[in-house]
Amino acid sequence: MPSRADVPRVALERALRAAAVAAVAFAFVRAWSSLRGGDAAPRHVDWAVVPSPAARDALAALRHAGTSVTWRVPALEPVAVSATRAPSPDGAVRLAVVGGGNVVLRDESGARDTIGDAAGGAELLLPAPAGAYDVDAGTSRGHVPIAPPVPPRPILVLGRASWETQFVTTALEEEGWVVESRMSIAPAVEVRTGAPGVLDPRRYAAVVALDSTLASYGGALREFVRAGGGLVLAGDAPDVAAARALAPATAGPRVAAGTLTFDASQPLRALTARALTSMHSDAVVLARRGAMITSAARRVGAGRVVQLAYEDTWRWRLQGGDGAVAAHRAWWTRAVAAAVAPPLSAPFTAPGAEGAPMARLVDALGPPSDRPAPAAPRGLPPWLLPAICMILLVEWGSRRLRGAR
Repeated sequence: MPSRADVPRVALERALRAAAVAAVAFAFVRAWSSLRGGDAAPRHVDWAVVPSPAARDALAALRHAGTSVTWRVPALEPVAVSATRAPSPDGAVRLAVVGGGNVVLRDESGARDTIGDAAGGAELLLPAPAGAYDVDAGTSRGHVPIAPPVPPRPILVLGRASWETQFVTTALEEEGWVVESRMSIAPAVEVRTGAPGVLDPRRYAAVVALDSTLASYGGALREFVRAGGGLVLAGDAPDVAAARALAPATAGPRVAAGTLTFDASQPLRALTARALTSMHSDAVVLARRGAMITSAARRVGAGRVVQLAYEDTWRWRLQGGDGAVAAHRAWWTRAVAAAVAPPLSAPFTAPGAEGAPMARLVDALGPPSDRPAPAAPRGLPPWLLPAICMILLVEWGSRRLRGAR
């Protein structure tokens, strides 16, 4: 039995023992709660750029496990990208970009193009990519899958047996189009290439009409365009009654060439043209020569009609200088491509490709937070274990000094 002098020391020893037990109990409860997930520490992430799908999914898994997750991208730059196959034989891709300031486009072979400022929108016609396109626009990143190319349907060229018909057909064939032609050599007599067939948008992508021989197709041409076929009108083809109702404008009087020689920088000035006037209310101007409209287009039903003002473009090909053949071929290809509807591709998704990365991030983690999450509760205080040891040591030492066990 302790002496009267040891009573205060015994009380202190009991207090120290109780404190040690309480500290051990606190540590046990905290560790147990942490294991049970009842004290999951919240997570907050500030990203410099929109994260990769793997990083986003890892945080989404934490969120579904009960951990509070907040995030933000402080200087996020919104950007929208659309990629479609151009209606051309080479499988080129038309890429439209809006927003994001400086935009860099990459594919598996490396950087393909850079847009200095896409805030107001930009459109590029790029070669067929190696795989998909990756888009870096400031803090925004995206992966744009490209559908496999669809072989274009044939083009039907209608015209008299002339230099113009021959060289327009040659130019399109050189570019890779499959071309069928109907060349009139006498009344009710024509030379045909390709299998005979009716005008059907499922068979032909577009019709190129170079003169009034178009008249024999009448109502079939109108139905062809309304059903989705393309039509290019040149020469005196717009004067035909069947084409007049479809044309974007009226072909006015002829305007003489502005120069006698083909300048490589402005070769079209050396061609005679019929100014396009009395534009249809829904027509769109595609090109001008000075104040004169030289190319226009409009939609008719499901199809597109392109009207060209220039005549005898074969002269450009034969009388132009170096590069005239390629330039003439490219000019006619652009005119036909403007009339052909983009190919319809089967639904396609490249492995790992995701559209709308920002929308997917919000869907996975909720809306961004304007301020960081509160400080995460810590685990066991670092001083707890040393304190327990010190309390037990003092209590043990006190008992030993007074001779107790």
